[in-house]
Amino acid sequence: MLSPQLQRGLFDLIYFTWLHNSEAIAYFIGCLITLALQFIKPRRLNLLFFIGFLLLLLEFQYVKHIVEPLEQQTLQTVLQQGATGARFTKLTGIFLEKLIPFGLYLGGWGAILSGIWIGNKKRAEKTD
Repeated sequence: MLSPQLQRGLFDLIYFTWLHNSEAIAYFIGCLITLALQFIKPRRLNLLFFIGFLLLLLEFQYVKHIVEPLEQQTLQTVLQQGATGARFTKLTGIFLEKLIPFGLYLGGWGAILSGIWIGNKKRAEKTD
C-alpha cells in the first residue's frame, strides 16, 4: 500500500494537472472521439469536428506556451539587425498575441458550428 503522504501527493498531482489543463484535456478528448468516429464511418461532419477541436487545442497551447517565447525570439532576431523597435514591437505584439489566437479560436468554433449546421441540414433532409 501507499503511504498517506504519497497518496496525498498523487491526488494533488492529478488534481492540479486537471485544473491547469482541463480545457486542453477536453479538446484532446474531443479530437480523439471525432478521429475515432472518422475512422469508423468517414463523414464530413466528423472531419469538421476534428479540425475544430484541433484548432481549439492549438489555440490553447499557443496562448499558454508558445506566444511569449515566439514573440521574444522574433523581436530579438529582427531588432538585432538594427531596425527601429517601437512600431515593429507593437505590430508584432498585435499579430502574435491578438490576431493569431483570435483566428485559431474563430476557426475552431467555426468548424464545430459548421459541423453542427451540416449535421442538422442532413438530418432535416432525411426527415423530409
